Amino acid sequence: MTGLLTGSMVLSSLGLSLGLALAQEPAPADDAAAPEAPPVASEPAPEPANPAQRVRVKPDGPDPWEPDPPPDPDAPPAVPTQEAAERQTRPPEVRDTLDHTEPSDRRAKRAKKKQDRREKRGYEKYESPQRFGVELKFGPYLPNIDRNYAGPRDFGSYDLIFGRTDDIGRTVDTPKKAFMFALGFEWQFFNPGRTGPLALGFTFSFFRDRANAIFRDYQDIYEQNGTIADDDLLPGDTSIRSNADKVSFSGIPLALQLVYRFELLADRLRVPIVPYAKGGVAYAFWWSKGADGEISVNSQMQPARGGSWGYQLNAGGMLRLDFLEGESHALDRQLGINHTYLFGEFQFSQVDNFGQADAISMGDTTFFVGLAMEF
Repeated sequence: MTGLLTGSMVLSSLGLSLGLALAQEPAPADDAAAPEAPPVASEPAPEPANPAQRVRVKPDGPDPWEPDPPPDPDAPPAVPTQEAAERQTRPPEVRDTLDHTEPSDRRAKRAKKKQDRREKRGYEKYESPQRFGVELKFGPYLPNIDRNYAGPRDFGSYDLIFGRTDDIGRTVDTPKKAFMFALGFEWQFFNPGRTGPLALGFTFSFFRDRANAIFRDYQDIYEQNGTIADDDLLPGDTSIRSNADKVSFSGIPLALQLVYRFELLADRLRVPIVPYAKGGVAYAFWWSKGADGEISVNSQMQPARGGSWGYQLNAGGMLRLDFLEGESHALDRQLGINHTYLFGEFQFSQVDNFGQADAISMGDTTFFVGLAMEF
């Protein structure tokens, strides 16, 4: 009995040990696991032929000090952007202004002002070049010929013949101013600061004064008495002058002057006023013709013709008439005429051989009005 119990205890101990050993082993998987592939050794990357193309890889990217690769000759050329093209075409001072740290609108305004000062605006960009000017003017003129007369008569020789008369032809006052016309041409060779052209101008003028000739008998009375009384009229005469015979005095004053016209207000601000000034030397031809139409002669049989030197000054204002065309600018587009003007001017001339006492003085102080154009 005792032996059976001992055998049963030994078998129970062996069964318990065997159950514990089986519990500690892993349970077999449903599918058998595939065997792992053996590791493949990686081959090193081929070295580039050009050492300059090597790029050492670092944790933060390529080395910035390495040289760039050479350009590809087959690659298409790069095309600049519109912004880059505008930067290239803008003047340096505009680029400098735009690069300033001011607000963009203020920089743009300053840049535009600078460009306006340097460049023409509106139609001025397309107008034809302005190099010349012409003018036609008219005005009264009376040469101061008898300025130094101090003889026995009431009037000098010129005033006696061409002066204002009474009913019997006696001279009672100085002559009226004669009508004179002038034609001017100028070459505008320089425009300082684009404020207006500086020009060299030449003016040709002409005038003629006419009067009824005094009969020879009354000329002798004038020389003797200095005047003519009513009872000096010869029997049958109602006048001391001939209505059929005319005498004339003619002159051609010439002037070479430096001219400046201030056109800044008219060009930039559209104010149609252009003031100007002229100054230079002058020379005047003169001659006198008698009743027979030939050159007169004096008592010494010297011909009544000659000339005098002097100077001439002019100042005036011009009204630019471009507003009559509006925006068409037809005269410039079709004929090359830049501007047209209506003007008036003051003129002072002293043409007496620079103060020579015995010279015929052809100077006068007068005014003119006329038309002008620039082209």
